[in-house]
Amino acid sequence: MNGYNDNIHQQQIDKLQQLFPEAVTEGKIDWQKLQATLGEAVDLGERYGLGWKGKSDVFAVIQEKTVQTLHPDRANSVDWDTTGNMFIEGDNLAALKILHKAYYGKVKMIYIDPPYNTGNDFIYNDDFKQTRRSYEAEAGITDDEGNVVRDDGLRTNTGGHKHSNWLNMMYPRLFLARNLLRQDGVIFVSIDDNEVHSLRLMMNEIFGEENFVAQIVWQRKRGKDNSAKFLSRNHEYLLVFARSTDNLNFNRLELDETTLRAYKNPDNDPRGAYRLLGVWARGTQGGSRYEFKSKTGQIFSERLWLMNKESMARLDEEDKLVYSSSSDKVYRKLYVSENSGNIPETIWSDASNAANAADEIKKMFEFQIFDTVKPIPYIKRMLQLATDDNDIILDFFSGSGTTAHAVAELNAEDGGNRRWICVQLPELTDEKSEAYKAGYRTIADIARERIRRAGAKIRADQADKLASRSVPLDLGFRAYRVDYSNFKQWNELVSDPEEIRQQALANLDPLKEGTTDDDLLTELLLKRGISPLAKIEQHDNFCLIPSEKLVICLVHSMAEELSATILADSPSCVILLDRAFSDDVNLKVNLLLQAERQGVEVEVV
Repeated sequence: MNGYNDNIHQQQIDKLQQLFPEAVTEGKIDWQKLQATLGEAVDLGERYGLGWKGKSDVFAVIQEKTVQTLHPDRANSVDWDTTGNMFIEGDNLAALKILHKAYYGKVKMIYIDPPYNTGNDFIYNDDFKQTRRSYEAEAGITDDEGNVVRDDGLRTNTGGHKHSNWLNMMYPRLFLARNLLRQDGVIFVSIDDNEVHSLRLMMNEIFGEENFVAQIVWQRKRGKDNSAKFLSRNHEYLLVFARSTDNLNFNRLELDETTLRAYKNPDNDPRGAYRLLGVWARGTQGGSRYEFKSKTGQIFSERLWLMNKESMARLDEEDKLVYSSSSDKVYRKLYVSENSGNIPETIWSDASNAANAADEIKKMFEFQIFDTVKPIPYIKRMLQLATDDNDIILDFFSGSGTTAHAVAELNAEDGGNRRWICVQLPELTDEKSEAYKAGYRTIADIARERIRRAGAKIRADQADKLASRSVPLDLGFRAYRVDYSNFKQWNELVSDPEEIRQQALANLDPLKEGTTDDDLLTELLLKRGISPLAKIEQHDNFCLIPSEKLVICLVHSMAEELSATILADSPSCVILLDRAFSDDVNLKVNLLLQAERQGVEVEVV
């Protein structure tokens, strides 16, 4: 095993080869053949879109293979053996690549709250980013000494480098995130005025403009900013894109108190409270023109109706029509039990606000531990719209862990079993901050502690309700950290024969010193496209993943009895350590021959 994760570049070529086999020769794209195949569909001229300095480099970043993997952190976990949630500490670009194979097309909803690029919140220093000076020199804005050389009347401080860096950071992450979404999946992205224009165009390109769902305006401030220079900015945006709008379905929101108060029952209808809706049509609404005679013989003159004659007759037969003699209009009864819920709107002025979010986390820690937290009701609304029981939710800019907190609260309320994956960079807290003084060295530390406290509070506050659940509420999580592979990597730059020989000897045992069974099991699962949270049956000297009929045996000394036990249940594949056979070549050969006779694939690592 070479330790690499998914080869996304090769996957893209494979997809293209399936569509246009004639355009792929010896694993490479023949551009001329592809162009000839597509004919007039190929347009190499100018076109509408988003461009920036360094855009071509982001595709190299996407295609770059990674040898990193996830390493278990049991000490920072809660309910390790039973939880279906995952908290990952590390760079989210690496985490998305690591998760790519195991979670491809499995995530129902993604929510992220990325850096807004306001000038002081941008800390993702990917290797492909340039310094401002090198960018300006390469773009011809300045000479080698930094002097401005442009003379075209344009300002040189318009922030092009700032925007480019942000776009270079966001593009590969959103590209990889799209691959994780189910065909009926959806992504929500919080943003403000600094980059909303760039983000919209970038997501149009990645997700397809046809999969744009909405640009929601969220009222984040409950008061006016009287110190604002021009206007008090009270809102942020929430961009919504589907993996495919053809497959997307949104749930309706619960009826609010104001709406419910409109339902009354003045005639003691046994079917319950209702509201009256007009059934006549205005000219702009279309409608059907006819004369209607009720079952009591009352005749309503010819007019435009919102429904056809058969539907009107059915409502009349069910005693759901009400006639107003004063206005000569007909109404239908809409019972509260018939209302499937409120359709969501694109202005959210009632989904909590930033001040409430600050209060929420302050109550949990007794001081303001995190400054840019989102409110729980805000994220819960997205969850209510886009998810159902057992769905997977991903947040790869996790911050203080609000998404995990919101999922836990919603599951407690509606009996769901949604699962979450959160990723957070171990960004250092300021040494002068209250968080640092309280012992929280990174934002990831804050998030894990918040999730622990949220779980404990839900257990305490809703003990009676939780006791009646058919499936226990999952308030735990497995903690992982992003780090390098447990397998030694071959240095391809070595050319000296003696150095090559020494490296070959060192790699006879491919595992790094200090590798634990937990580390190795996690990496082996991920490299095979299996979630480390998959159900695992533990046996004395090996484990079985039933869903894959996969056996992983990590013993350091193999015996004939053990090999016979492993093959007895006819697994599809068995993974063994090469060191387990020591110098017993016969045992290794016999096991491989027996496995071959049974049709069992064997991998020795």
